[in-house]
Amino acid sequence: MKVFMLANHLIMLAGGIDGDKRPLSGTERWGVTLVGLGVVIVALALLVLIIQLFGTLFDSINAKQKAKEAPASEQKKPAPAPVKKAPAPPKPAPAPVQAAAPVTEDEEVIAVISAVVAMMSEADGKVYKVKSVKPAAGNGFSGRSAWAMDGRRQNVNHTF
Repeated sequence: MKVFMLANHLIMLAGGIDGDKRPLSGTERWGVTLVGLGVVIVALALLVLIIQLFGTLFDSINAKQKAKEAPASEQKKPAPAPVKKAPAPPKPAPAPVQAAAPVTEDEEVIAVISAVVAMMSEADGKVYKVKSVKPAAGNGFSGRSAWAMDGRRQNVNHTF
């Protein structure tokens, strides 16, 4: 009964049932706003509680299933026999290792270039040596990758 009275008061506050077409006053607007916010907050709180209850319900169901499965799996497995291990002989101390200097990217590039030159030497039957490695002189393409340079070359050489 009280719920119906509350609903009736809220509808009358909104000015919808009695056919009153007058605009709402400032206090009526605040009342409708606060009641609406209250209803939304209560509904969200109820949803949170329902979801938490479902979570605890499913957790308890899963715990019961695990409890039923655990004893059955323990009975099937025989207990392992204790194994006595002989003590391991002491390991000799490792020899001190000289720390190598970290390899830089430039050194890696030089090693790759040297490997290519050595392969060319074998193929040609001549002896080639790498005396120095310098970046190529700026030809307008410096700073671009090989892919970018090839794309530019194809665009420039394309005939229409």
